[in-house]
Amino acid sequence: MNKQSTISDVAKKAGVALGTVSRVLNDIPGVNDGIREKVLDAARALNYTRLRRRKVARTGGGGREDEPKNVGVVCFGMEDSLVQLPVVSAALQSIESTVAGLGGSLLLSISPKGDRVPAFLSGGRVAGLILKGPNQGELPSLSDNRFLQQLYRLPYVWLMGRLPGAPGDHCNFDTEDAGRIAAAHLYEKGHRHVAFLNPKPGQSQFERVKHSFIEHARWLGCEVDLFESPPPGWRVWPLPAITSPENVGELVARWLSRPVKKRATSFFVPADRTSIQLYAALEARGVRPGRDVGIISCNNEQSIIAGLSPALTTIDVRAAAIGERAVHQLFWRIAHPEDRSSSQVMIQPGLVERDSVPERKDLG
Repeated sequence: MNKQSTISDVAKKAGVALGTVSRVLNDIPGVNDGIREKVLDAARALNYTRLRRRKVARTGGGGREDEPKNVGVVCFGMEDSLVQLPVVSAALQSIESTVAGLGGSLLLSISPKGDRVPAFLSGGRVAGLILKGPNQGELPSLSDNRFLQQLYRLPYVWLMGRLPGAPGDHCNFDTEDAGRIAAAHLYEKGHRHVAFLNPKPGQSQFERVKHSFIEHARWLGCEVDLFESPPPGWRVWPLPAITSPENVGELVARWLSRPVKKRATSFFVPADRTSIQLYAALEARGVRPGRDVGIISCNNEQSIIAGLSPALTTIDVRAAAIGERAVHQLFWRIAHPEDRSSSQVMIQPGLVERDSVPERKDLG
Protein backbone atom coordinates (compact mmCIF):
# COMPACT_ATOMS: atom_id res chain seq x y z
CA MET A 1 0.00 0.00 0.00
CA ASN A 2 1.37 3.42 -0.94
CA LYS A 3 2.33 5.78 1.86
CA GLN A 4 -0.22 8.54 2.35
CA SER A 5 1.12 11.97 1.45
CA THR A 6 1.37 14.49 4.27
CA ILE A 7 1.43 18.26 4.49
CA SER A 8 5.20 17.92 4.94
CA ASP A 9 5.42 16.19 1.55
CA VAL A 10 3.37 18.96 -0.06
CA ALA A 11 5.58 21.65 1.47
CA LYS A 12 8.75 19.95 0.25
CA LYS A 13 7.46 19.52 -3.30
CA ALA A 14 6.16 23.09 -3.49
CA GLY A 15 9.36 24.49 -1.99
CA VAL A 16 7.53 26.45 0.69
CA ALA A 17 7.22 26.39 4.46
CA LEU A 18 4.76 24.08 6.18
CA GLY A 19 2.90 27.05 7.60
CA THR A 20 2.29 28.31 4.06
CA VAL A 21 0.77 24.97 3.08
CA SER A 22 -1.45 25.08 6.14
CA ARG A 23 -2.68 28.58 5.25
CA VAL A 24 -3.47 27.57 1.66
CA LEU A 25 -5.28 24.37 2.59
CA ASN A 26 -7.29 26.13 5.27
CA ASP A 27 -8.14 29.14 3.05
CA ILE A 28 -6.40 31.63 5.34
CA PRO A 29 -5.61 34.97 3.64
CA GLY A 30 -2.08 36.27 3.22
CA VAL A 31 -0.64 33.96 0.55
CA ASN A 32 -0.12 35.41 -2.94
CA ASP A 33 -1.78 33.72 -5.89
CA GLY A 34 1.46 32.34 -7.35
CA ILE A 35 2.48 30.59 -4.14
CA ARG A 36 -1.06 29.36 -3.57
CA GLU A 37 -1.10 27.76 -7.02
CA LYS A 38 2.29 26.10 -6.40
CA VAL A 39 0.93 24.53 -3.22
CA LEU A 40 -2.25 23.33 -4.90
CA ASP A 41 -0.26 21.92 -7.84
CA ALA A 42 2.00 20.04 -5.43
CA ALA A 43 -0.99 18.68 -3.53
CA ARG A 44 -2.57 17.45 -6.77
CA ALA A 45 0.69 15.89 -7.98
CA LEU A 46 1.05 13.99 -4.71
CA ASN A 47 -2.63 13.05 -4.66
CA TYR A 48 -2.81 14.72 -1.27
CA THR A 49 -6.36 14.78 0.03
CA ARG A 50 -7.49 16.62 3.11
CA LEU A 51 -8.73 14.07 5.57
CA ARG A 52 -12.49 14.14 5.87
CA ARG A 53 -14.02 15.32 9.10
CA ARG A 54 -16.52 13.21 10.94
CA LYS A 55 -19.77 14.97 11.65
CA VAL A 56 -19.41 14.46 15.40
CA ALA A 57 -16.42 15.54 17.43
CA ARG A 58 -15.65 13.22 20.33
CA THR A 59 -14.04 15.60 22.76
CA GLY A 60 -14.67 13.77 26.01
CA GLY A 61 -17.22 16.30 27.25
CA GLY A 62 -17.64 20.05 27.31
CA GLY A 63 -18.99 22.15 24.49
CA ARG A 64 -21.42 20.95 21.85
CA GLU A 65 -20.81 17.41 20.65
CA ASP A 66 -21.41 18.45 17.04
CA GLU A 67 -18.91 21.32 17.19
CA PRO A 68 -15.67 20.62 15.25
CA LYS A 69 -12.53 21.07 17.31
CA ASN A 70 -9.90 22.67 15.14
CA VAL A 71 -6.36 22.36 16.47
CA GLY A 72 -3.37 24.61 15.90
CA VAL A 73 0.15 23.22 15.89
CA VAL A 74 2.83 25.81 16.64
CA CYS A 75 6.49 24.96 16.01
CA PHE A 76 8.86 27.62 17.29
CA GLY A 77 12.42 28.35 18.34
CA MET A 78 13.95 25.97 15.78
CA GLU A 79 14.94 26.17 12.13
CA ASP A 80 12.20 25.41 9.59
CA SER A 81 13.89 22.09 8.84
CA LEU A 82 12.79 20.78 12.24
CA VAL A 83 9.38 19.83 10.91
CA GLN A 84 11.00 17.90 8.06
CA LEU A 85 12.72 15.52 10.49
CA PRO A 86 10.98 12.16 10.06
CA VAL A 87 10.20 11.71 13.75
CA VAL A 88 8.47 15.11 13.88
CA SER A 89 6.77 14.62 10.51
CA ALA A 90 5.34 11.27 11.68
CA ALA A 91 3.88 12.90 14.77
CA LEU A 92 2.37 15.72 12.70
CA GLN A 93 0.78 13.27 10.27
CA SER A 94 -0.75 11.41 13.20
CA ILE A 95 -2.00 14.65 14.72
CA GLU A 96 -3.61 15.61 11.41
CA SER A 97 -5.41 12.28 10.98
CA THR A 98 -6.51 12.13 14.63
CA VAL A 99 -7.91 15.67 14.57
CA ALA A 100 -9.79 14.90 11.35
CA GLY A 101 -11.21 11.73 12.89
CA LEU A 102 -12.50 13.76 15.81
CA GLY A 103 -14.25 16.25 13.55
CA GLY A 104 -11.72 19.05 13.23
CA SER A 105 -9.02 20.49 11.01
CA LEU A 106 -5.33 21.09 11.63
CA LEU A 107 -3.78 24.54 11.25
CA LEU A 108 -0.02 24.87 11.49
CA SER A 109 2.30 27.78 12.19
CA ILE A 110 6.10 27.87 12.22
CA SER A 111 7.91 30.70 13.98
CA PRO A 112 11.66 30.00 14.01
CA LYS A 113 12.45 33.08 16.12
CA GLY A 114 9.38 32.75 18.33
CA ASP A 115 8.29 36.24 17.38
CA ARG A 116 5.32 35.70 15.06
CA VAL A 117 1.99 35.07 16.75
CA PRO A 118 -0.10 32.69 14.60
CA ALA A 119 -2.94 34.42 12.78
CA PHE A 120 -5.29 31.57 13.62
CA LEU A 121 -5.21 32.49 17.32
CA SER A 122 -7.68 35.27 16.58
CA GLY A 123 -11.37 34.83 15.94
CA GLY A 124 -11.74 31.51 17.72
CA ARG A 125 -10.40 29.51 14.78
CA VAL A 126 -8.80 26.88 17.01
CA ALA A 127 -9.95 25.34 20.27
CA GLY A 128 -6.46 24.49 21.46
CA LEU A 129 -2.79 24.16 20.58
CA ILE A 130 -0.09 21.54 20.33
CA LEU A 131 3.30 23.16 20.93
CA LYS A 132 6.63 21.93 19.53
CA GLY A 133 9.31 24.14 20.96
CA PRO A 134 13.09 23.90 21.23
CA ASN A 135 14.63 21.27 23.49
CA GLN A 136 17.75 23.28 24.30
CA GLY A 137 18.27 26.42 26.32
CA GLU A 138 15.58 28.18 28.31
CA LEU A 139 12.18 29.63 27.61
CA PRO A 140 12.10 33.42 27.88
CA SER A 141 10.37 35.01 30.84
CA LEU A 142 6.62 34.89 30.30
CA SER A 143 6.18 38.45 31.56
CA ASP A 144 8.49 39.73 28.80
CA ASN A 145 7.30 37.55 25.92
CA ARG A 146 4.08 38.37 24.07
CA PHE A 147 4.46 35.26 21.87
CA LEU A 148 4.21 32.84 24.80
CA GLN A 149 1.55 34.95 26.48
CA GLN A 150 -0.68 34.55 23.42
CA LEU A 151 -0.05 30.80 23.15
CA TYR A 152 -0.85 30.17 26.80
CA ARG A 153 -4.26 31.83 26.49
CA LEU A 154 -5.61 28.62 24.93
CA PRO A 155 -5.53 25.03 26.17
CA TYR A 156 -2.30 23.43 24.99
CA VAL A 157 -0.10 20.34 25.12
CA TRP A 158 3.66 20.19 24.58
CA LEU A 159 4.85 17.66 22.01
CA MET A 160 8.06 15.61 22.26
CA GLY A 161 9.91 17.57 24.89
CA ARG A 162 9.50 20.71 26.93
CA LEU A 163 12.13 22.89 28.52
CA PRO A 164 12.57 23.05 32.30
CA GLY A 165 9.98 25.31 33.84
CA ALA A 166 7.61 25.11 30.88
CA PRO A 167 4.07 24.81 32.28
CA GLY A 168 1.31 22.58 30.97
CA ASP A 169 0.65 19.08 29.72
CA HIS A 170 3.28 17.12 27.83
CA CYS A 171 3.17 14.07 25.56
CA ASN A 172 6.43 12.27 24.81
CA PHE A 173 8.09 8.88 24.66
CA ASP A 174 9.33 7.45 27.95
CA THR A 175 12.93 8.66 27.91
CA GLU A 176 13.79 6.73 31.06
CA ASP A 177 12.68 3.49 29.44
CA ALA A 178 14.60 4.28 26.25
CA GLY A 179 17.84 4.53 28.22
CA ARG A 180 17.08 1.29 30.02
CA ILE A 181 16.34 -0.54 26.76
CA ALA A 182 19.63 0.58 25.23
CA ALA A 183 21.69 -0.44 28.27
CA ALA A 184 19.97 -3.81 28.54
CA HIS A 185 20.45 -4.62 24.86
CA LEU A 186 24.17 -3.84 24.88
CA TYR A 187 24.57 -5.90 28.04
CA GLU A 188 22.71 -8.84 26.52
CA LYS A 189 25.08 -8.68 23.54
CA GLY A 190 28.03 -9.08 25.89
CA HIS A 191 29.22 -5.46 26.00
CA ARG A 192 30.62 -4.49 29.39
CA HIS A 193 32.33 -1.23 28.41
CA VAL A 194 29.82 1.09 26.74
CA ALA A 195 29.65 4.76 25.81
CA PHE A 196 27.08 7.50 25.33
CA LEU A 197 27.87 9.87 22.45
CA ASN A 198 26.22 13.28 22.68
CA PRO A 199 27.06 16.14 20.29
CA LYS A 200 24.24 18.31 21.71
CA PRO A 201 24.73 18.64 25.49
CA GLY A 202 21.85 20.35 27.21
CA GLN A 203 19.28 19.03 24.71
CA SER A 204 16.55 18.05 27.16
CA GLN A 205 15.52 14.82 25.44
CA PHE A 206 19.14 13.69 25.08
CA GLU A 207 19.89 14.56 28.70
CA ARG A 208 17.05 12.44 30.06
CA VAL A 209 17.97 9.48 27.89
CA LYS A 210 21.66 9.90 28.82
CA HIS A 211 21.08 9.84 32.57
CA SER A 212 18.82 6.80 32.30
CA PHE A 213 21.31 4.93 30.11
CA ILE A 214 24.24 5.64 32.43
CA GLU A 215 22.25 4.66 35.52
CA HIS A 216 21.01 1.37 34.10
CA ALA A 217 24.31 0.42 32.46
CA ARG A 218 26.17 0.95 35.73
CA TRP A 219 23.51 -0.98 37.63
CA LEU A 220 24.20 -3.89 35.25
CA GLY A 221 27.90 -3.63 36.08
CA CYS A 222 29.10 -1.95 32.88
CA GLU A 223 31.85 0.62 32.64
CA VAL A 224 30.39 3.74 31.02
CA ASP A 225 32.21 6.46 29.08
CA LEU A 226 30.66 9.78 28.11
CA PHE A 227 31.71 11.54 24.92
CA GLU A 228 30.10 14.98 24.78
CA SER A 229 30.75 18.19 22.90
CA PRO A 230 31.45 21.29 25.00
CA PRO A 231 28.27 22.83 26.42
CA PRO A 232 26.91 25.64 24.25
CA GLY A 233 26.83 29.20 25.43
CA TRP A 234 23.78 31.42 25.25
CA ARG A 235 21.50 30.13 22.51
CA VAL A 236 19.51 32.45 20.29
CA TRP A 237 16.42 31.24 18.43
CA PRO A 238 16.19 29.69 15.95
CA LEU A 239 18.28 26.76 17.11
CA PRO A 240 19.70 24.40 14.47
CA ALA A 241 17.58 21.31 13.97
CA ILE A 242 20.50 18.98 13.31
CA THR A 243 24.02 18.47 14.62
CA SER A 244 27.18 19.47 12.78
CA PRO A 245 29.08 16.41 11.48
CA GLU A 246 32.30 17.99 12.75
CA ASN A 247 31.05 17.67 16.33
CA VAL A 248 30.55 13.93 15.90
CA GLY A 249 33.95 13.55 14.23
CA GLU A 250 35.66 15.22 17.18
CA LEU A 251 33.99 12.81 19.61
CA VAL A 252 35.06 9.81 17.53
CA ALA A 253 38.63 11.12 17.52
CA ARG A 254 38.54 11.27 21.32
CA TRP A 255 37.35 7.68 21.46
CA LEU A 256 40.10 6.55 19.07
CA SER A 257 42.77 8.35 21.10
CA ARG A 258 42.37 5.80 23.86
CA PRO A 259 44.31 2.52 23.88
CA VAL A 260 42.36 -0.20 22.06
CA LYS A 261 41.84 -2.26 25.20
CA LYS A 262 40.47 0.77 27.06
CA ARG A 263 37.93 1.81 24.44
CA ALA A 264 34.22 1.29 24.83
CA THR A 265 33.03 -1.51 22.54
CA SER A 266 29.67 0.09 21.74
CA PHE A 267 27.95 3.46 21.49
CA PHE A 268 24.46 4.57 22.39
CA VAL A 269 23.50 7.60 20.29
CA PRO A 270 20.29 9.50 21.17
CA ALA A 271 19.08 10.21 17.59
CA ASP A 272 19.16 8.37 14.26
CA ARG A 273 20.41 11.42 12.37
CA THR A 274 23.44 11.55 14.66
CA SER A 275 23.98 7.82 14.07
CA ILE A 276 24.25 8.51 10.33
CA GLN A 277 26.99 11.02 11.10
CA LEU A 278 28.65 8.51 13.43
CA TYR A 279 28.73 5.84 10.70
CA ALA A 280 30.42 8.34 8.36
CA ALA A 281 32.92 9.52 10.97
CA LEU A 282 33.91 5.96 11.86
CA GLU A 283 34.26 4.85 8.24
CA ALA A 284 36.39 7.91 7.43
CA ARG A 285 38.80 6.72 10.10
CA GLY A 286 38.88 3.09 9.00
CA VAL A 287 36.53 1.79 11.69
CA ARG A 288 33.70 -0.51 10.62
CA PRO A 289 30.37 0.39 12.26
CA GLY A 290 28.63 -2.67 13.61
CA ARG A 291 31.78 -4.72 13.14
CA ASP A 292 34.60 -3.01 15.04
CA VAL A 293 32.21 -1.20 17.37
CA GLY A 294 28.51 -1.57 18.15
CA ILE A 295 25.93 1.19 17.68
CA ILE A 296 22.41 1.51 19.04
CA SER A 297 20.33 4.58 18.31
CA CYS A 298 16.97 6.17 19.09
CA ASN A 299 13.89 7.28 17.08
CA ASN A 300 13.58 4.61 14.31
CA GLU A 301 13.36 7.10 11.43
CA GLN A 302 13.15 4.61 8.58
CA SER A 303 13.35 7.11 5.75
CA ILE A 304 16.84 8.28 6.74
CA ILE A 305 18.42 5.08 8.08
CA ALA A 306 17.28 2.65 5.39
CA GLY A 307 20.58 2.90 3.49
CA LEU A 308 22.88 2.24 6.43
CA SER A 309 24.98 -0.91 6.36
CA PRO A 310 24.88 -2.78 8.61
CA ALA A 311 21.24 -2.01 9.35
CA LEU A 312 20.89 0.18 12.42
CA THR A 313 19.56 -1.20 15.69
CA THR A 314 17.45 1.55 17.20
CA ILE A 315 14.67 2.33 19.63
CA ASP A 316 11.27 3.09 18.15
CA VAL A 317 9.85 6.09 20.03
CA ARG A 318 6.44 5.52 18.36
CA ALA A 319 6.04 9.06 17.10
CA ALA A 320 2.62 8.39 15.58
CA ALA A 321 1.28 7.21 18.93
CA ILE A 322 2.72 10.31 20.59
CA GLY A 323 0.91 12.54 18.09
CA GLU A 324 -2.38 10.71 18.57
CA ARG A 325 -2.18 10.84 22.36
CA ALA A 326 -1.28 14.53 22.28
CA VAL A 327 -4.54 15.25 20.46
CA HIS A 328 -6.62 13.24 22.91
CA GLN A 329 -4.91 14.91 25.86
CA LEU A 330 -5.58 18.31 24.30
CA PHE A 331 -9.26 17.54 23.83
CA TRP A 332 -9.44 16.36 27.44
CA ARG A 333 -7.84 19.62 28.51
CA ILE A 334 -10.32 21.61 26.39
CA ALA A 335 -13.19 19.76 28.06
CA HIS A 336 -11.83 20.27 31.60
CA PRO A 337 -10.72 23.92 31.88
CA GLU A 338 -11.27 23.86 35.63
CA ASP A 339 -8.56 21.22 36.21
CA ARG A 340 -5.33 23.09 37.00
CA SER A 341 -3.04 20.07 37.39
CA SER A 342 -0.58 19.29 34.59
CA SER A 343 -0.21 15.82 33.10
CA GLN A 344 2.56 13.93 31.35
CA VAL A 345 1.57 11.21 28.89
CA MET A 346 4.46 8.84 28.23
CA ILE A 347 4.45 6.38 25.32
CA GLN A 348 6.54 3.26 25.89
CA PRO A 349 9.31 2.88 23.27
CA GLY A 350 10.43 -0.46 21.86
CA LEU A 351 13.64 -2.03 20.60
CA VAL A 352 14.04 -2.59 16.86
CA GLU A 353 16.95 -5.01 16.65
CA ARG A 354 18.89 -5.08 13.41
CA ASP A 355 22.60 -5.67 12.75
CA SER A 356 24.64 -2.80 14.20
CA VAL A 357 25.30 -4.31 17.63
CA PRO A 358 27.52 -7.39 17.24
CA GLU A 359 27.97 -10.01 19.90
CA ARG A 360 30.96 -8.95 21.98
CA LYS A 361 32.85 -12.12 21.08
CA ASP A 362 32.48 -11.27 17.36
CA LEU A 363 34.16 -7.85 17.55
CA GLY A 364 37.45 -7.77 15.79
